[in-house]
Amino acid sequence: MSFRETALEIIREKIRGAYWIREPLVGFADVSSAHIRGLRSSAADDHLMPEDVLPEAEIIISYFLPFTRAAGECNRDGNFPSQLWADLYNRTNALITEINDALVSALEAEGVKAAVPAGGFDTERLLSRWSQRHVAEAAGLGTFGVNNMLITRAGSMGRFGSVVTALKEKADLPMTEELCISKAGGGCLACVKRCPTGALSADGFDRNVCYSVCRKAEEELGADVCGKCAVCVPCAVWE
Repeated sequence: MSFRETALEIIREKIRGAYWIREPLVGFADVSSAHIRGLRSSAADDHLMPEDVLPEAEIIISYFLPFTRAAGECNRDGNFPSQLWADLYNRTNALITEINDALVSALEAEGVKAAVPAGGFDTERLLSRWSQRHVAEAAGLGTFGVNNMLITRAGSMGRFGSVVTALKEKADLPMTEELCISKAGGGCLACVKRCPTGALSADGFDRNVCYSVCRKAEEELGADVCGKCAVCVPCAVWE
């Protein structure tokens, strides 16, 4: 059996009882692919490379935990994220830690080396040294929307995780179909309309304005989240 099926089984078991998470998605990225080798251009100039995480790196397992439509509804109203939205963010992050540990343990039990990336977030430049979304794009899980969220076949509302491995399995190719309605010429821009700060526009994204809300949310709600542009929009949940 391919480890892809094993990974799905592990993730399904870990999210059992997490009422706000739907069926997970899993993709495999080849560490030698153009998308991965180009992370220092597309994501951050000091982005970790797979071999920085694991010298024997071959495949990155990327996965998406899509949220339910009801989870997004709790963050629909107002100009500030809801406490429940912040709580779900933190609870999902805790699950991702458990999933990563379980994936590494399962791989090591099969004699395959694996490691969890720990790039960290640069609060000055507002960039991550390990971009889960860019890695997921390389693993064929989706394409970027106007709001900089990665839109998958299950939608864009949810959380990503990844593990760098020495697996020797077939990788997925990056998606070629454009999933963002606006970028595909549909004139949506629902995410722009939902942004309460004006940080998001059809022409770009002001990281500093966006992060000011996230920073305030961390102080008041215990999580650096906003998510207004990611909920209750056409690409949030696809079923």
